[in-house]
Amino acid sequence: MLRRFLPQAILVLAVFAAGVVNAQTDEVRIEKGVTAPSSRRELAFPYQGIIGSVMVKEGDVIKSGDLLLKQDDRIELKRLSALSLEADRTLVIRAKQAALDNKEVELKRKTDLFERKAMSESEYLSAKLEVVLAQAELDVTKHEEKTKIAEKELQEIRVEYMSLRSPIDGIVEKVVQREGEVADINKASIIVVKNDPIYIEIKTLPVEVVQTLKKGQELQVRYKNEEWKTAKLTFITPQADARAGLHPIRLEMPNPENRSTGLEMEVKIPATPVTSAR
Repeated sequence: MLRRFLPQAILVLAVFAAGVVNAQTDEVRIEKGVTAPSSRRELAFPYQGIIGSVMVKEGDVIKSGDLLLKQDDRIELKRLSALSLEADRTLVIRAKQAALDNKEVELKRKTDLFERKAMSESEYLSAKLEVVLAQAELDVTKHEEKTKIAEKELQEIRVEYMSLRSPIDGIVEKVVQREGEVADINKASIIVVKNDPIYIEIKTLPVEVVQTLKKGQELQVRYKNEEWKTAKLTFITPQADARAGLHPIRLEMPNPENRSTGLEMEVKIPATPVTSAR
């Protein structure tokens, strides 16, 4: 009888000799999570203006850079055209440069006469002053050109801001304002979301469970009564809720079919091993 139980007794002693006994290592706990967009943008115009065109409708799949809404920009485009004309000082600069060249030639001639004492000093100094004035006029014109170019570029930016483009690939969640309405700079004119990938937010995990998880770890998830899929742990909130004893986490999962978010998912969380010291 003693010989029959001897191997089992030796095994138990060996485990205690190692100092730790593990339990529940193959078990998991099922937690509930809720899906959320990986990005949600409420887009607003920076300036008030009448909305002239709405290029999309709710539910449309969009790409980054797609034009969504556009204000009536006819007046601003006319102003841009006028500024572009004012900024082009090419002909004026050429005329001022020619006048300066002419004054410099005249000064050279008068300098020669003055050195041969064939001209009075006042006439010579007057010729020098005319060159200085011609140079100043040219410089002022060039400065005006830079100022007008800056005004034109500022107007270009203003016209650009009269168009709302999507900053992300995604789906139009809601068109808030329509053609003919005045854009309110204090609220969104359109809302777009990115549902690929999606986030799975879990806010009910105990602190001690989250401490056993690692960023980048893969967990099994599924919609109710569907097959299990793999999601990656991408975010653990930097601050736990000590009073509630909870520590929220977030998973990320591909969603190429653009399935709606706000849905409940089951998540397999590895059970915390129970250990006892020798």
